[in-house]
Amino acid sequence: MAAVLGWVRRRWHEVLEPVVSGATVEQEARLRELWERELDWWKTQRGFAGDSLRKPITQVRMLIKGLPVTEQNRWENPRTQGWEHIGLKVFNLSEGEWVAMNARAQGVTQERLSQQMLLKDPDGLVERALSLLFSETWADLVVGIAVCTGRRLAEIMKTATFRVKEPYTVWFEGQVKGRGREQERYEIPTLVRAFLVVEAVERLRALVDTKDLEIEQVSQKYGKAVNEAAARSYGDLEELVRATREKVSVHNFRGMYARIATFWYAPPSVADITYMAQIQGHRFVLEPRVEPGTAPEEVEQIRHHYASHANYADDKIADTDGNIDGRQGVRLGRPGVSVLDVFRKEYETWIQKTHPEQAHPVVASSKRGRKKATKENTTGYSTFKPSVQTRAWGDDLRESMRRRLHRDIQDDELLRRIFAAYEQQDHQSLGRQDGAPTLSWEQLNVPVETQTILREGMVQTGASDLLSYLLAAGEREARRLRSLARRHTSERYAAMPTSTLVGMKVPEAGTERYRRAVYTLMQWNEAHRPLEQWYITTLSIQKLVGGRKDAINAYLEAHGEEIEEHHRRLEIKPSYNRKAEPITEMITIPEEPTAFLWGKAVALQEDRVSMAGDDVHSA
Repeated sequence: MAAVLGWVRRRWHEVLEPVVSGATVEQEARLRELWERELDWWKTQRGFAGDSLRKPITQVRMLIKGLPVTEQNRWENPRTQGWEHIGLKVFNLSEGEWVAMNARAQGVTQERLSQQMLLKDPDGLVERALSLLFSETWADLVVGIAVCTGRRLAEIMKTATFRVKEPYTVWFEGQVKGRGREQERYEIPTLVRAFLVVEAVERLRALVDTKDLEIEQVSQKYGKAVNEAAARSYGDLEELVRATREKVSVHNFRGMYARIATFWYAPPSVADITYMAQIQGHRFVLEPRVEPGTAPEEVEQIRHHYASHANYADDKIADTDGNIDGRQGVRLGRPGVSVLDVFRKEYETWIQKTHPEQAHPVVASSKRGRKKATKENTTGYSTFKPSVQTRAWGDDLRESMRRRLHRDIQDDELLRRIFAAYEQQDHQSLGRQDGAPTLSWEQLNVPVETQTILREGMVQTGASDLLSYLLAAGEREARRLRSLARRHTSERYAAMPTSTLVGMKVPEAGTERYRRAVYTLMQWNEAHRPLEQWYITTLSIQKLVGGRKDAINAYLEAHGEEIEEHHRRLEIKPSYNRKAEPITEMITIPEEPTAFLWGKAVALQEDRVSMAGDDVHSA
C-alpha cells in the first residue's frame, strides 16, 4: 500500500476506522454525518480547501478499500457494476464538488492560456523521439515512449501493457489513474510505427526492473533521471518551456502527444476534447458523473471544466508564422494510418456526407493481398531480397553503426533505422517549397573521411539533404551555446552578495533572491518550534527580499510541489503567519552566497579555476 500522510493515518485509526469498519448499509446516514464532520475538521483545523483536499480524500478512500466487503456492508457501484464497501459511496465528493475543485480560477486559466505552447514543427518533435526509441540508454527510451504515446512515467516503466493493433495504434492497458480504466484495455494512436514503441518498452523493461516498487516509488526513484533525459533531448526548444517552469519534464509530453495525435489522426467530425479524452483515458471528461436528468448544456459545461483542468488547451499546433492550425486528421488516408475503432463509424458517416467521392477511404486495414497474414507467418520474418550491390552498401552502413554502438547490428535493426531515416526525410520534404536552396557534396571541399561522417549523421538523424542537416546541426550547437551562456549567467548571480541582488532589476537577480528566501525560510522552519515557523507565501518572500508579486508567484508555482511537501511534513498552516512580530525581525537572509549550498558549489568551482590558472603560470 502506498504511503499515507501521518495525520491522515492518525485520524483514520482514532476517528474514522472505529465507525467505518463496523458499519452496515443501513447506517449510511450515520456515516454521512461522520464524513461531514471530518471534512469540516480538515477545513477548519488543518486549513485545507479546494485542491488540497484531493490527496487526503484519496488516501482515506484507499484505506477503506483495505476493509473486507461483506453482505452487510456492501453496495453495488452502478459505474463499475461491482460490489464495494459502503464507505466508498459516502466518503467521497459529489461530481459538482469535484468540478469546483478541479476548475481553476478564471485569472489563472487565462494566464495559462496566454502561455500556450505553440508547436510549429510537430514532425521535428516526433523525429527526436523516434531516434530515442533506438537508444541504448533506458532514460532516453522512457522519453521516446512518452512522446509517442503520452503515457505517464509509472505506466511506461511498470504498469502498462502495449500490443500492436494497427501500424500506428496499440492496445493499451494498465492506466495508473482513470476512474475504472485501470483494468480496461483501449486503443490509442502512436506517433511512430506501433511496433517500434512496443519493442522499445520491452527493451526498457529488460534494462530496468520495477516489479518490486510501488507505483509512487517509480517516480521517486527514476523521475529525476528521466526529466534530465527529457531536458537533454528537448530542453533547447523554447516553445516547450512554459514561463512558470525552469526546464522541460516528461509531464510536458502528455499534452504535446495529445495535440499532435489530434492534428494527425482525429476525424474532423470528432471534437478535439472528445478525442484527447479518449486517448488519454480521461473518463471523467467522456462520461462525467451527473445526476439523472441533468441538462445537456450543464453536462457539456462540466466536460469543459474537466478539460480545462486536464490542460487540453495548453498546446496548439501552429504554422511557421505562429498562426494556430486547428485542422484535424491531416494524415488520415496515408498508407497504414487508421481511425480508432471507437470513432470509425462516425468518421465513415462524415466521409459519406462531406466527401462522397472518398466513400471508401483507407482508414482501418493495413493488410495487402500479396502479403502473408501475421497469424500465418510462423517465423516472424519476411523474405527480403536486395541485390548484391545493395547488400554490400547495407553492410557498410551496418559496420558504421556497429563501430558507433559497439555491438552487432542485425538485418532487421539496420532496415528499421534506414526506414526511420527515410520517413523523417519524407516528413521534412513535405514542408519544403519548390526551388528551396540545396547544397551538394561537390560544392564542399572536405576530405572523404569528413564526408563519410556527415553521411552517417544524415542517416541517423533523417536529414532530407546536406544543407538541412548542416543547418539543424548548427542550430543545435547555437542553442547549446546559448544555454551554456544562460547557465553561466545564473552562476554569476549565485556568486553575488544578497544586498547586491536586492538592488538589481534583472529577472535573473530576482530569481536568485527568491531562491535564497525560500531556502532560508525552510531552514528556519526545520530548526524552530511550530509557533515560530512561517508558511511560505508571496507576501513573506516579498517582505524578505522585495520583488514583484507576479514574479514571486511564478517562482513559487514552479517549486510548488517541494514547498507544499515542506508544509505538509512539518504540518505548517497559513495561520502560522499571524504573528505579532514581523517576519523581517525574526528572519534575515544571509549576505554571503556561500551560506547557500549552490553558492558554495560556485565558489568551489571558481577556486578550482583559479588554482588551475596558478598552475599554468607557475609552469
